[in-house]
Amino acid sequence: METTVVQFKINGPFAEWASIFDSDDALRRHTEYAIKPLFRGVSQDDSQKVIVIHQHPSGALDKFLNANSDWIATHNVDLTSFEKSVWLPFV
Repeated sequence: METTVVQFKINGPFAEWASIFDSDDALRRHTEYAIKPLFRGVSQDDSQKVIVIHQHPSGALDKFLNANSDWIATHNVDLTSFEKSVWLPFV
């Protein structure tokens, strides 16, 4: 399992984006790729900057993003602003 931290910009209110992220449709899409959202939040300093933390099998987030990029873009997400880092458990 990987834990992925993704930061990106949105072009609208965080509450609007969060309601879509928390929707049944988004849950279904995440579940299809075994992605478990752990946290989502907005920057205290920039209301257009969002962070999302997921856990998922290796490579699942990239597959999800490739398959759903058109859907994601319709929710005021700036796909060019994605910054992703992957974290592994200490063993």
